[in-house]
Amino acid sequence: MEIQSAKRERTFIKLVVGGLVGLVLFVALAIAGVRFFHRWQERHLVRVAAAYLSGGDMKAAALSARRAFQMNPANADAARLIAQISDRVGDRAAVDWWRQVVELQPHNTEDALGLVRSALRVNDLVTAEKTLASLDEAAKETAGYHAASGRLAEIKKNSAEAERHWAKANEIAPDNTAYQFQLALIRLGSKDPTKREAAQQTLERLRADPKQRTSATRTLILDGVAHHAEVKRMQLLASELQNYPEATLTDRLLYLEILRQLHDPGFDKYLQKLEKEAASNPTDLASLLSWMSGNETAAAGIEFSKTLPPESLGKWPVPPALAALYSSSKDWSGLEQMTKTTDWQPYDFLRRAFLARALREQDKKFPSEQEWIAAQKEASAQTQSLLMLARTTVVWGWENETVDLLWILAKSDETKLEALQTLYQHYLKQGDTSGLYRTLIRLVEVVPNDLILQNNLAQVSLLLGVDLERARKIAADLAGKEPSSASYTSTYAFSLYAKGDVKGALQALDKLTPDQLRDPSLAIYYGVVLAAAGQKEKAHEYLRRASEAKLLPEEKALVVKAESTLK
Repeated sequence: MEIQSAKRERTFIKLVVGGLVGLVLFVALAIAGVRFFHRWQERHLVRVAAAYLSGGDMKAAALSARRAFQMNPANADAARLIAQISDRVGDRAAVDWWRQVVELQPHNTEDALGLVRSALRVNDLVTAEKTLASLDEAAKETAGYHAASGRLAEIKKNSAEAERHWAKANEIAPDNTAYQFQLALIRLGSKDPTKREAAQQTLERLRADPKQRTSATRTLILDGVAHHAEVKRMQLLASELQNYPEATLTDRLLYLEILRQLHDPGFDKYLQKLEKEAASNPTDLASLLSWMSGNETAAAGIEFSKTLPPESLGKWPVPPALAALYSSSKDWSGLEQMTKTTDWQPYDFLRRAFLARALREQDKKFPSEQEWIAAQKEASAQTQSLLMLARTTVVWGWENETVDLLWILAKSDETKLEALQTLYQHYLKQGDTSGLYRTLIRLVEVVPNDLILQNNLAQVSLLLGVDLERARKIAADLAGKEPSSASYTSTYAFSLYAKGDVKGALQALDKLTPDQLRDPSLAIYYGVVLAAAGQKEKAHEYLRRASEAKLLPEEKALVVKAESTLK
């Protein structure tokens, strides 16, 4: 009995232990199965998202990619797809998504360059510069790195640097026609006739490439128009361009404009063709009406609009384009009637702005001011609305209103860079040195690594005689970093001249080449220093060049003072 009892006990223990082991194995297998299923589901969602993206279905692609990322926030493939989708639809959040991708895969050069390209798209130069600087030496030898650096240099308006990077990208990837086009585009603006000719030859060759022919042909036309090339040749190119299957309405409008300038008998027929094609597409219709408002055909545009059904005219973005037609025709009563009887939601602030203009032009001051105040109030809820309002007032020449709006926009992270850049151009055009100084102070805060902006701040500070210690330090630092830069050397020399070191200023400027010193924007400073050094005859030569440059009031005063010492 005892022996059987012991056997039963051992059997029972085996069964319990076996059951527990089995249960543990079952649970482990279940967990592994769930994990396997989740990983499979993640990969499946990523593949589905990629397929939707390649097919152009952004909404479905975003839903699948976001679901995959929610399942696993460490899934770099899902984050990358969301970043790519955000870029495609123009979402500023793309930069943040690319940052996440780079954090998840910090040593992936292509992801880093994706972040740079996205940052450049939204003019986030700081992020672009930091990311490019963080790449290792091997990454900096890739064509993609030089292409991104070339784009950054273009935005910063540093043509020499842009050309250097695009040339290097072409050297590394000689078969990449996109790089060839960008290099040609840069060299087309060169003053060197050899480079211009080579660029034109490249563009002519790229016209045979299906991927580049539209851009190459368009560029040749625009360059030809700018340089007064043979018009019939431009007409032939424009005719070919508008017949490409991938040509846009903008390309067809370019052809229409050339026909107009040539007084070609086919102009009216082609315009009627475009009117018929654009009538059912609100975006194309708005583009056509906008073209007509600026090309001596505004009255014809208004008549054409009267043939369209009200529902076509009410679809965005047609209303503001139609309002621009009335403005171009100076039909202020017609504009007033149109803006009083239409609904532009969700852009009603813009309708009120156009109404304010119509009333102001009819000398109805009080109601005009009321509408303008209402327009600003409605637009203030969103920075993009304020930006749209500011762009509109720029076109109208409403300077005071534009400046007020831009300074409001300069307070927003989303729009401050564009607002400050526009303010800079405004104050430069007005010759308002104090306004330039105020703007540059903010710009240097926003883009601290932009050496050109720092140089401009130092120069303006010296002209105004404010914050001189900082200005001198900036000037000395920049001249030390880039001694071959004519503009940095000029500012440094001026800083020496401003504190009485004429000899040092002259020595600094004499290191520049004769061609650099003949640049009107530099010649003024060289002439001023030469005059102070007593080299009268040579000073006369360079001060005469001052008339070729657009000078600020303080620069004009420097010239007058220098010339007075030469008499």
